[in-house]
Amino acid sequence: MPNKNIYLSVIIPAYNEEKRLPRTLKEIDNYLSKQNYEYEILVVNDGSKDKTAEVVRNEMSVIKNLKLIDNKINQGKGAVVKQGMLEAKGEYRLFTDADNSTSIDQIEKMWSWFEKGYDVVIGSRDIKGATLAVPQPWIRNIVLGEGFKLLRKIIIGLWGIQDTQCGFKCFTAKSANDVFSKTTINRFGFDPEALVIAKKLGYKIKEIPIVWVNDAASKVKIKSIIEMFFDILKIRLNLIFGKYGHWGGTITGLKKIDIFSALVIGELSAWLLLAISENIRIGFYFLWLLPIFIPILCLIGLWLAVLVSKKFLVIFQAAKFVLVGILNTLIDLGILNFLILVSGIKEGLFFSIFKSTSFLIAVVNSYFWNKFWTFKKTATSKTAKEFTQFIIVSLIGFGLNVGIASFIVNVITPQFGLSKEIWANVGAITATIFSMFWNFIGYKFIVFK
Repeated sequence: MPNKNIYLSVIIPAYNEEKRLPRTLKEIDNYLSKQNYEYEILVVNDGSKDKTAEVVRNEMSVIKNLKLIDNKINQGKGAVVKQGMLEAKGEYRLFTDADNSTSIDQIEKMWSWFEKGYDVVIGSRDIKGATLAVPQPWIRNIVLGEGFKLLRKIIIGLWGIQDTQCGFKCFTAKSANDVFSKTTINRFGFDPEALVIAKKLGYKIKEIPIVWVNDAASKVKIKSIIEMFFDILKIRLNLIFGKYGHWGGTITGLKKIDIFSALVIGELSAWLLLAISENIRIGFYFLWLLPIFIPILCLIGLWLAVLVSKKFLVIFQAAKFVLVGILNTLIDLGILNFLILVSGIKEGLFFSIFKSTSFLIAVVNSYFWNKFWTFKKTATSKTAKEFTQFIIVSLIGFGLNVGIASFIVNVITPQFGLSKEIWANVGAITATIFSMFWNFIGYKFIVFK
């Protein structure tokens, strides 16, 4: 439990900061000493090779609330911020950079948001009202700023947060303990990880504009940017495999809607397969047993996914997406084969038109199944935006699907002695595999999140 006598803890991660740290400590102490609450300043030395630790010890004689955690081995900014956040005693815990890019008085903007019930308040350089006293170089802003932001949003989300990397973030004691006890990233990618965890835990996050002064001696280099890219990939994998815990609850069994949906998808798929088999002249007797066995197989597959999902929650969602994808593929192929059957056209421009028509009908079907079953998104005021995003993602998938199918059918042409009818389906199935992978990524991380 936090020490009620300490209201604010200021955590400063430090690596080779003997030159910049004294001025920063004096400015922080000068501001905090005038406040009517108790505070502590906690410097966490990250295995510095210079006299950082010695400088802090010297300052302790004039800054009474200054403390030092002196690590002898370099671990990374994320590791020492975590250490400081968990060892701090304040009711509120702010970590800030040793270069003092954001002055301590900016915390005044945070208190009103905490009073309104927010648990995490973070400084931002990228929202309206922010002031960059000394802007970053334009190339750095594009690569580390806009470039990293886009990658981060696509891979791990946090779409509502514009600046995850500003080193000025404050947490309540409870949120700090809950969040940083789960973090795994030791270097610069720890910021988005902490925010992802806070969001998953249900903590309210507020992003506020700050005044920020760029320091040309910043330690974020090209190597750090590359490391951050791999860090956000690691965060995504951690989310997929439940490394942070299953806060949404584990799956304990199939619900009625899942059983019903699996059976309906299986039955529709079976009859579509029968229709396709007629066009490609496969007339085996056992095909008429498909309407019995395929729904059962779909149900068994979903049940197995439930068992695996007790450890890896994403598997159940992926299994539902695959079932919907199978149905969409068969709708796509079924309509394509019907058009081929009634027209007698199996290649050329009209094949591409037929493929476009069948694919678009399958996409509409996909939207409703994925929205209300796979990703369980109910209708909201943002439906129009969601559907627009869905169309954009689907159009990219459409381009992949039609392009790959047309290339295989019209450029490669039938191979291995296969008929044009069968080769048309080979092209369609290959295209579907590529477009289905893209659609899952796009629907999960962009449309339905």
